[in-house]
Amino acid sequence: MAHPTAWSNHMPSPTPCTTTTNTQSYTSSIGPGPTGVNETPHFSYDELWDIHNNFLKAFTYPNNVEQAKTINSTLLAPNVIGRVDVTRVFLGQELNTEYLFGLFTGNTLNAGAATLLGIPLEYNVIHFAATDYVVSSATVHNFNFSSIILPVEIVGFFTYDSNKQISQYDVTFRRFDQIVDILVANVAQQIHVNTSAQAVSFLTNALASTICNTEVQYCNGSNQQYSDFQSCFAFLTQDIRFGTAYELGRNTLLCRNIHQYMVPLRPSTHCPHIGPSGGGYCSDDQTYPQIVQQPLFTNAPFVPEGKQNANATIAAW
Repeated sequence: MAHPTAWSNHMPSPTPCTTTTNTQSYTSSIGPGPTGVNETPHFSYDELWDIHNNFLKAFTYPNNVEQAKTINSTLLAPNVIGRVDVTRVFLGQELNTEYLFGLFTGNTLNAGAATLLGIPLEYNVIHFAATDYVVSSATVHNFNFSSIILPVEIVGFFTYDSNKQISQYDVTFRRFDQIVDILVANVAQQIHVNTSAQAVSFLTNALASTICNTEVQYCNGSNQQYSDFQSCFAFLTQDIRFGTAYELGRNTLLCRNIHQYMVPLRPSTHCPHIGPSGGGYCSDDQTYPQIVQQPLFTNAPFVPEGKQNANATIAAW
């Protein structure tokens, strides 16, 4: 057997993966924050605890339904920047209101939608650290997935401006791959099949059908994405992959399933997301390094004052 280092001797020298994307390209569409707002205020620990729990309560059902209906939640800054690891980047108050609150309301906003996403019920804060305007928290929400209730841990960093509005968030759904596996296994049990492949096949047809019904009903005129239901169904079931747990922002059926929820709210904005192009939200347009190294968070640093990286691009990661 070759010496353990023999393979590495034939490997090329590693080349750092970098992105040259301009920092402004991600935030130019929302512009600067409102005049007179301090992006780096000095809240006490107790104030941040109360401010953050106010948001967490609004995230739970049925409070999230009321937030979604406001169109522009006052819990979010007009220039809010958000990222969820398994999906994508969301810019601005309206888009973040839709995806933070509207996405987890079951069938309330789109009665014909079917999804693997659940509804967040009660929660417990299990980790919490806060200083000035930055909050780092981990919460466990009980999510109702119709036929099963699962604890879902959500971990994130948040910044709050002087209006006590979220100006930035960077969130991870911990162990989401395991959650998806459990849900697929649960579907297999419900429809009495023996393999996950059979369950995924069933889900592919079921989810594609609801997406296409949504497209036919709401995506009319210039918003139309497919010539008819049949072409939509064929594309979603044959031309793209179902998707893995981390591909809810890629060219997958799961990605389009998420975005169908928002179509009734703003067809002109969201119809392209369920169409063949993916509308910039369901496409394979980013490499892994580009995702990790997005110069995104430009409203305020997530690290203590004076400690941020001198390179503005890296500081915005």
